[in-house]
Amino acid sequence: MMTTRRTQVRMTAGTLLAIAAAATLFALTGCQDTIVKYLGPENKPELYIATDSTRYQARELDNVTDVESWTWPHTGTIATVYHHSFVHHGHARITIEDNVGTIVYNRVPVEFELVNETLPGVPGDWRVTIELFGAKGRVDFSVALKR
Repeated sequence: MMTTRRTQVRMTAGTLLAIAAAATLFALTGCQDTIVKYLGPENKPELYIATDSTRYQARELDNVTDVESWTWPHTGTIATVYHHSFVHHGHARITIEDNVGTIVYNRVPVEFELVNETLPGVPGDWRVTIELFGAKGRVDFSVALKR
C-alpha cells in the first residue's frame, strides 16, 4: 500500500504582497517600449526662427525621449502658442522662458488645435524648450507675438 504525503505551504501576507507587486511590475513593464530613441533625421525636425515668431516640427516620433531648446527674439511681453501636435503615446512638454529666465509658459501635454497665451514676460531673447518623453506621433507648434 502506498501512502501520499502532502506538504502544506503557508504564505504570509508579506509574501503574497511581494508576489502581487512583482506580477504588477512585470505586467506594467511588459507594455512599455524598451528601446528609447533620440530625435534623428528620420523625424525630419524643422526649426524656423524669426523676430516675434518661431515654429518647431518633428514627425514620425517612435518612443522618442529628447530635449530641444533655442532662443528667439521677442519684442513683446506676451506670446501666443499654437499647437498642431498629435502625441498619442508618451508625452511632451513645452517650456518658454522670457529674457531674464522667468518661466512664462509650461505646458504638458502638447495638444492638437489648442491656442494658449504665455504669461507676461520681459522682451528680448526668449528660450523655448520642447521635452519629449517616450513620444509617438508628431510635434508641431508655433509661438508668435500676441497681436
